[in-house]
Amino acid sequence: MAETRCGLKLHDSILVAYDGSKFSEAALRQAMEMAKTCRSKLFVMHVVDLNVEYMAISSGLEEKMEEEARKMLKKAENKVKKAGLKCEAIMGYDDQPHRPIVDEAKKRKISLIVVGTHGRTGLAKVLMGSVSQRIIGHAPCAVLVVPA
Repeated sequence: MAETRCGLKLHDSILVAYDGSKFSEAALRQAMEMAKTCRSKLFVMHVVDLNVEYMAISSGLEEKMEEEARKMLKKAENKVKKAGLKCEAIMGYDDQPHRPIVDEAKKRKISLIVVGTHGRTGLAKVLMGSVSQRIIGHAPCAVLVVPA
């Protein structure tokens, strides 16, 4: 049986869905606190939206989005490492961000996915963003949804 503290299962690997929004910043903070308690390795993941319509409008948009994503992930990775935690940054590509997040969780046998209630998409629903809902519906592990 897994070791527990405060009635919670300790997670050896935590994946944080990160898009730089205040919601994903809150998710990252929460994941860092849990990682300290559980001595977990953190994986911070950003998904570049490869929407074909966006790509058709502007040449070079994909490269620009990748560069922005690299900077965002580096900033998050530095925060985690500064706190003395193990971290790996992951970049995914898809027009449906939940798919690469769920795929990474399966591939790496992640114990917990931490996600904010909403992202930067502006497609927020009444209670929770659509990406968060899809992650919950397809995740192979527990999902913690964190408000900002």
